[in-house]
Amino acid sequence: MVPEDPNIELTKLARSLTLSTNVYFDAMARIAKQTVVSDGIASSVAQQLEIERGLFASTDAILKRIMQFETISPSIQSIVSANASFARIVERISVEDNVVSKIFEGQERIQNMIKGIGLSDSISSAFARIDTTRMLSASLAAQAKLSALDSLTLGRLAGIDQAFSRAMSTNLRNLTRSYQSLIDVAATRESLASQLPLITTYAPVEYYREIDVLEAITIDDQANDEDDKLIANALIDSLPSVDNLLEAFDVRLSRLLRGARQALIDDNPDRARHVTTSVRELFTQVLHALAPDNDIRQWSSSPELFHDNRPTRRARLLFICREINCDPLSRFVEDDVRAALSFVDSLNSGTHIVESKLTNSQLSSIVSRVESLLVFLLQLRNGRRT
Repeated sequence: MVPEDPNIELTKLARSLTLSTNVYFDAMARIAKQTVVSDGIASSVAQQLEIERGLFASTDAILKRIMQFETISPSIQSIVSANASFARIVERISVEDNVVSKIFEGQERIQNMIKGIGLSDSISSAFARIDTTRMLSASLAAQAKLSALDSLTLGRLAGIDQAFSRAMSTNLRNLTRSYQSLIDVAATRESLASQLPLITTYAPVEYYREIDVLEAITIDDQANDEDDKLIANALIDSLPSVDNLLEAFDVRLSRLLRGARQALIDDNPDRARHVTTSVRELFTQVLHALAPDNDIRQWSSSPELFHDNRPTRRARLLFICREINCDPLSRFVEDDVRAALSFVDSLNSGTHIVESKLTNSQLSSIVSRVESLLVFLLQLRNGRRT
């Protein structure tokens, strides 16, 4: 029998792992709403955990098989390494403390969960473990997408010229290497234990969103559209709302986001530039609010962090990450921002690209990409996940 394409297998695994986490969230929701209180739900969760262990084993086997291929590119090697480390993180959480099953192990604990007595730590740990599995799903799906993009000219559907396509490829390679370094360090450095939820929640989403945008402007027929929707919806359910974060941070900034969304539905021949101008201005405003000039000057006087007596973008990003002692995270943030904004900046300047070729779906992917980046930066400011 001819082995199945490993990328198809990865896509199926990503879908299965996402569906698995949905089972746990559904069980918790049913209990919280008091629509069910029975030993049956504990049994179904136990069965799902057994299925999930098999999925983890399959993930490890597929990644090892891909690494044995002689023709894989350096970028594919990097994402495979990242996902192997990510899988070890999830398995370690599962083995060391099976917090999900503990919540459902008896009728009395279920009753206590409903009443909220003494189970807050267990419930928080369970959600963190489920969220981490969801993010592994996104990372596996990103690997499958990257494999499909690996031999293509990036941005060919958007009319991007060859010079900018090569620049986008360079940004993607740098982001992939940074992602690998960050996940590898997170899997091995015990000192990052307190920051692990932050890293494993947001870095995979950022990487997935970047690949998703590149896929939208490069590949005509996206065969796994339903799987993409399933994973995207799971990520939305797992992450805080950008609207809520902006409202809490500065209500004025949320108006810029609404402007970008409105531009998406406007019947305007120049709407691509209107959309990207709004999201670029929003990003700039958030970045400067998170890292004000005077605060940066008090934090550092290093000459390489300033240009014309103003902090550089790199200085602002390093300032945001200053409380997190993790150089790979700082590098990932820099590469993430560079990759996310390169396309937006090109649209705004009118260089490299024929705007009229961008569809509403492609523009929506760009807006979602910047929204995701804003959530990441807003969460980084306090070094927390939620």
